[in-house]
Amino acid sequence: MVKETGNNKRTKILLACFIAVVLGMLVFIGFFFFDLGHKIEIMGYAKISSAEELQAIAGKPDGKYRLTGNIDMQGREWTPFTFNGVLDGDGHEISNLTVTSLGTAVRDTYDGNMKCYSTSLTGMFDVMEGAVVRNLTLSSVNVDVEADTPCFAGMLAGYMGDSKISNCNISGEVRLRAHDRMFGVGGVTGYGYGTLEHVDAHVTLVCVDTDRLTMDEQFMGGLVGAGYPDLISCNVNIDGYGSEHGYAHNGGAIGMYMFYPEGNVYPGRLTGNYIEGKITFFEDNEDRRAYCSGMIGEQMDNPAEFSENYASFQRVEVYNYDAELLPEERSETFEYKAAKQGYYDLEVQYVNEGTDATYGLFVNDRFCKKVYFPSGEGTVTETVFLEKGDNQVKFKFLPGDGNISFGDISFKESGKSVTLIVAPHQDDEVFGFAGTIQKTIAEGNIVKVLFLTNGDYFGADFTHIRMAESISALSLLGVDKSDITMLGYGDLSLEALLSCEDPDQVFQSRSGWSNTNGDSSQNLFDYHFLNTGVTADYSASDLRNDFREYILATRPDRIYTTSEFEWHTDHKYAFLLAKETLDAVTKETDYHPVLCSTAIHGESLDVDWPELLTFNSDGTPVITGFTDPFPSSANAPDWNNAVKITLTDEEVEKKRSAIGAFASQNEDCDLYDGTKEYNYSFCKRNEFYWEFSY
Repeated sequence: MVKETGNNKRTKILLACFIAVVLGMLVFIGFFFFDLGHKIEIMGYAKISSAEELQAIAGKPDGKYRLTGNIDMQGREWTPFTFNGVLDGDGHEISNLTVTSLGTAVRDTYDGNMKCYSTSLTGMFDVMEGAVVRNLTLSSVNVDVEADTPCFAGMLAGYMGDSKISNCNISGEVRLRAHDRMFGVGGVTGYGYGTLEHVDAHVTLVCVDTDRLTMDEQFMGGLVGAGYPDLISCNVNIDGYGSEHGYAHNGGAIGMYMFYPEGNVYPGRLTGNYIEGKITFFEDNEDRRAYCSGMIGEQMDNPAEFSENYASFQRVEVYNYDAELLPEERSETFEYKAAKQGYYDLEVQYVNEGTDATYGLFVNDRFCKKVYFPSGEGTVTETVFLEKGDNQVKFKFLPGDGNISFGDISFKESGKSVTLIVAPHQDDEVFGFAGTIQKTIAEGNIVKVLFLTNGDYFGADFTHIRMAESISALSLLGVDKSDITMLGYGDLSLEALLSCEDPDQVFQSRSGWSNTNGDSSQNLFDYHFLNTGVTADYSASDLRNDFREYILATRPDRIYTTSEFEWHTDHKYAFLLAKETLDAVTKETDYHPVLCSTAIHGESLDVDWPELLTFNSDGTPVITGFTDPFPSSANAPDWNNAVKITLTDEEVEKKRSAIGAFASQNEDCDLYDGTKEYNYSFCKRNEFYWEFSY
């Protein structure tokens, strides 16, 4: 017998330790990099590889299951059931799941007043309770149900109680027609609480209130209709449609965030979520609240953590309460071969069996304007610019604005000209060009007004106020609302956007917006949204492209805007935007307009221009002419070369009345002093501008 030496023992010990370390490292690498722990865990789960096996889960809903392959549920009837087990997709997909019935489970749900309702539920599961769904793709889901009781529907579940959904991709459509007190839809779950983490949802949601007489509450959310879920690092793309004869609660992520039952407290988390898309809705009641926003529609309680959430979201509120808002795109397209480029008067016959309607008019895939179709039968005439050769003219249905039948359409060369007023803000169009507008319309020609910014400098609420004032003022001058368009960029943002070195850098306006906004309360939406269906970023590239697209769609003969020599930067950059656009477009096309610039502000804040009105002893104003707004600026255009038009007494008085429509600018408020005397100083005997021909 050979005795083992100490060296051999030490060698074996060291070798054993080395092997243990290597094995430990391999195990660590397996767990950390290859999710070995997860794979070991799910090895004991029941395998699901077919549609029949998936449906059989209903027989043992508290089990643990994993998919071993993709499953297509096309053509199979699915009955919702309550699930409180674990479903691990293991990276696989369930597609074409169709749900057309309610589940048998009911749960208590609560409205914003803490009223409790016993509620029907539906989705892939009617209820998820203490359940886990993870690592799953659920695609082309179609949930389409009707209910005459309170009801919530979602693609994955109607109700979620203390469950977790993670690492899932969910896409499809949920449609619910209901009318009883409380109902709603969610892209993932209709109602409840739990955790959604790393969930990507691409959803179309439709919720229709079928009873005009009952005042109920409707909820819609891209992830959850109502409840208090934790949402962590989720991405949502939502296209929502809500028709409600009561109260609407719409959110890109959650329709209503509220702890329940009453007195409940929860340290919730909403962090790292990205929402994009839009919700089109109406709320038909006298006590209007109309909750609709990018993350949370109505927030009744506050989560403990709300951070790093971002929404690129469009709220689209309409006011045709007879409609059912649906995602179908209805349009009528006509083709016409023009002998030469220019303006043409198109006449279209139509039958409108519903209420008054508006459709979007597109020429060669560019939005031009909204066209009004009164109820009944008739003919509508619009003037459009056509290219030489083949042209496509489309009337496109806009949700909530009616549904009509089109008849014959005809085209003939137009003798009208088109004038465009490019206004940095709501009031500049009247201060600078009220007389020009009146004269142009009196000659039988067309005036269009394009607002570059949305008036939000002192808060988002001012967008509605200032647009309402401009609509009223322009109506006094003869401009139809359908000829008013908003680009919808941030007030006092033009210099930052157009002087930025990175054309794709996204800015935020003073009111907190970073995407274009119109005024949905007056059925005025930003041009980018009307042209493409989504909003634009506050970036130089989007601003330049929107302006270019509008110019190419309308091809105005004359374009009036403010001067690059004014002290106000929005006014300066309005001119520079128009100039750089025309410099490019006129070289690329056979389009040669005249650009005209005036001044609303002088060369500096220290110069009192224009001169204030003085008054006769009887209180009537003394109407004088303008003086040079840039008397000491060496680079400004020569005052002697300015075109000056004379206004009649009637035109001056109409201009004065139009200026009076701007109450928010004329009168003092908590945020700023009114500028009434300055505003009325634009009631002059003449108007002036410098011409630049292309």
